[in-house]
Amino acid sequence: MTPHSAADGLSRQDHEELATLLNTLADGGLTGAEELRLRKFFDRGEPARRVFLEFAALHAGLHWDYATLLAPGLTPRTAAVPGGRDWWPRIGRVAAVLAAAAGAGVATVAVWLLLAPPPAPRGPGERGVPLATVTQARYLTPGDGEQPLSVGKSLAAGRVSLGGGAVELTLRNGVVVVFEGPGEIDLTDELSATLHDGNVVVRMPAGTTGFVVRTPTTDVLDLGTEFAVGIGAGNTTDVQVYDGEVMTAGSRRQEAMRVPRRLVAGEAVRIPFQAEPVPMAFRPDRFVRKLPADVGIPLGAPSTNDEMRHYGPARQAAIAVLPAPAGMEIDGRLDEWGAGPGFAGTRDGTASCPERADGRMMYDDEFLYIAAHVGDPMPLRSIIDPEIDARWGWRGGAIQVRVSTDRQMGWPARGNASAYYGQRRIVPSPEQEEWARNPRLSHLTMWFHAPTKTPCLTIVDGALAGEMRVNPAGFAGSFAADADGRGYTMEYAIPWSLLGCADDPPRRGDVLAAVWQVIWGDDAGRMRREQMVEIRNPDEPLRIHVWERAATWGRAEYR
Repeated sequence: MTPHSAADGLSRQDHEELATLLNTLADGGLTGAEELRLRKFFDRGEPARRVFLEFAALHAGLHWDYATLLAPGLTPRTAAVPGGRDWWPRIGRVAAVLAAAAGAGVATVAVWLLLAPPPAPRGPGERGVPLATVTQARYLTPGDGEQPLSVGKSLAAGRVSLGGGAVELTLRNGVVVVFEGPGEIDLTDELSATLHDGNVVVRMPAGTTGFVVRTPTTDVLDLGTEFAVGIGAGNTTDVQVYDGEVMTAGSRRQEAMRVPRRLVAGEAVRIPFQAEPVPMAFRPDRFVRKLPADVGIPLGAPSTNDEMRHYGPARQAAIAVLPAPAGMEIDGRLDEWGAGPGFAGTRDGTASCPERADGRMMYDDEFLYIAAHVGDPMPLRSIIDPEIDARWGWRGGAIQVRVSTDRQMGWPARGNASAYYGQRRIVPSPEQEEWARNPRLSHLTMWFHAPTKTPCLTIVDGALAGEMRVNPAGFAGSFAADADGRGYTMEYAIPWSLLGCADDPPRRGDVLAAVWQVIWGDDAGRMRREQMVEIRNPDEPLRIHVWERAATWGRAEYR
């Protein structure tokens, strides 16, 4: 039914026809011809639109009254909020959920809801519970320096801005929102958001409906359970439904009134500003629906050969760590190592390059063994004194190996240095800070101090680069120069006790983390000349230093 007044500008005949069409719309039985007739009513001017609004509000009110009978604790629809108007969006959402569950009047209630003005943003919910948590991120570049984003960070209602990449936000009611930038989105409350730019995919928990995404042209109401909304040039809105159904209708910010449209799984539509929707081909991979485990944030893209050498590129993602034979001798020779797999390559990837390295790793119950043959036109000249300049041990030429011995964590490793967060203006979560303190993440620097002919070792535990141990008791190291003076062999045995895992060392079948840096010094043994990074996680962006993020380390496969 719909009320009638002579002042509404419609003849009785028109009014009765309009009432029939609106009631058919509410019942979900509107045919194509009837929809066209309804559109013509709206094109005639304001009177039909006003009747349409009154009709929608009436039916929404009936649904609300029915809902309050079932749940007396709900706020009466006459209750006012600050500002002097009824809190219609909340009423509309509850009514829409009840209507969807009852299977009747969905279209009308959805239309009324979509026409309601967006509510003002609200802060965290009762008892200070945040509205959302960042649960995943990929290639994340925050768009607002005052709002750093990281996995584990809690967010109140308000704007989220991305310069690039994507974040997965899990709302406190279980709704998952995957937001892809560049763009901006306002999180209003548990069941609504306003998308200003970018793409968003909303995934509802089982049995939950009623989430609204508003754009400059369109309001989209979820009827379950996964849908995507994107904004293009000229505020064009694209909607694609992966599972369940949605209702779309013109936003109140448009002058033109638009009959609502129902979309089901496998359908997509483009909605221009103040123009009719245009069906589109459904493309399952067009929107980012799910994110993998947290991926690091690069500091731009490498553009020169110097940068590529600085960050990599690694040509291998894994290294085999083989059982060591009995009676290992640390003598700077590789007799016991055989021809087993490790990694081999040159700094620039060409066969003629004089800077090359062949790296190996082995293990037994007591030690981790590291060895390499390094091609070096200026070998074993480092003058970096371990007694006074140990922190710069890598400068004059060295081998740096970073390893995780945390069997519970496995691979990829977790833990970021303070510089990783600082350079990207990110505030780490408490969980991320705990990962960074993990004593089973070890940074090893091995070099030959030429003035004293001493093999040296420094160990720094954790991603935070805390206290450094210099030449700790228990390790053994040896270097031997090549006969032609164009390279050297190094060999080390490092006890598991120095790597924080004497009680539970790596064992056969483990896949942990490791990364190598081979550093070539200058002719004076004072400065780093070149370097090669090897055994690196290919899923991490290249322009991240391996010393600042453990997730960049490749796989160490214990066999």
